[in-house]
Amino acid sequence: MYRPRAEVSIILPTYNRADTVMRAIDSIIGQTFEDWELIIVDDGSTDDTAQLTFDFDPRIHLIRQRNQGVAAARNAGIAASTGRLIAFLDSDDEWLPHFLSLSVAFFNEFPDDQYLTFEFFQDDTDHRMIKGTIVNCYQSIARMIGSDAFELPDGQTDDYLRVFRTKSALGTWARRCSADMEASEAFLYQGHIFRYTRWGYFAWLPATVMTRQALELVGRFDASKRSAEDYPFQALLARHFRTNFISLPSARKHEHGLHSDPLKEDHLATGPNAYAFRVNRLQYFDQLHWNQNRSDPELSLLRKHYIYETACLALRSGFRNKSIALFKEAACFRNRLWHAYFLAALAVCCPSDKTASAAYGTLRLVLRVLRQFPWETA
Repeated sequence: MYRPRAEVSIILPTYNRADTVMRAIDSIIGQTFEDWELIIVDDGSTDDTAQLTFDFDPRIHLIRQRNQGVAAARNAGIAASTGRLIAFLDSDDEWLPHFLSLSVAFFNEFPDDQYLTFEFFQDDTDHRMIKGTIVNCYQSIARMIGSDAFELPDGQTDDYLRVFRTKSALGTWARRCSADMEASEAFLYQGHIFRYTRWGYFAWLPATVMTRQALELVGRFDASKRSAEDYPFQALLARHFRTNFISLPSARKHEHGLHSDPLKEDHLATGPNAYAFRVNRLQYFDQLHWNQNRSDPELSLLRKHYIYETACLALRSGFRNKSIALFKEAACFRNRLWHAYFLAALAVCCPSDKTASAAYGTLRLVLRVLRQFPWETA
């Protein structure tokens, strides 16, 4: 059936999120910008999603398919979309009311740019996730392996400039979209940041909007894996185009369900799915960065760090033999990577997967306690 082309197509995949999907949809309905279409792709849910009603707004369209994973669900939504601009929202998260209006205003002001991403909050806190990740995660890893990748330029104090090259005030095109703009001290940051994607994510897909032209160049999501497929997608955007980042938080990422209840379906990157996520992300890291430049000493140490983290998850998950192989590959006498020798020996000495997992858990607890102990030196 014919439907008029919307300015923005929103693709919302969902799987067993009957408890949270309406919160996500309500945040779309509550946008100050109204020329959108929402394509919900139910990826074979087995909970009460089928009993929910989505036809209360003519802009909402529903696709149901057998369970194939979030990448296939997003691809199905892309194929059904009509908009000039494309946005994605996960069914357990939400947008703030200015997200779409500010995005559309940006592309109208900067018609040659192809994608835009925003800062976002974690749950109901005011914690800025991109800034926190740069400072507390990536910078710490860089210093651990002896890299100055995230050191600030001389005279700068803005942590976003550890990654982005330029910073500019938001113009009237942006201030019209949010009454809180001045109070937020928000800025537009820009730069070609593909090299930084070796460290991980610098954008969150549900806080990113792109043109259809950008989508066609980057291509669809890799449906051969069940997790981490957003990592190469975002990295390829950064490879092909200048990244535009607005520091005004415009979305909330939720780790829990409504009222802080546990989610009925685990996240793809945490909990029991964490090991598979790390394996997939390591493979994507190799494809994007390592395979093209194995002589880069920073990449070499960074890869060993990723392998070490994956090995720890393998051991914790009870995959003893896999963890031994990974620890051996990660081990070197550099910073905490020497731990890999000890942990490989621990795994070898354990008679089974279950005992290896238990021993690793006990070791982590002991180390945590020791770090709390007020040691004194003579």
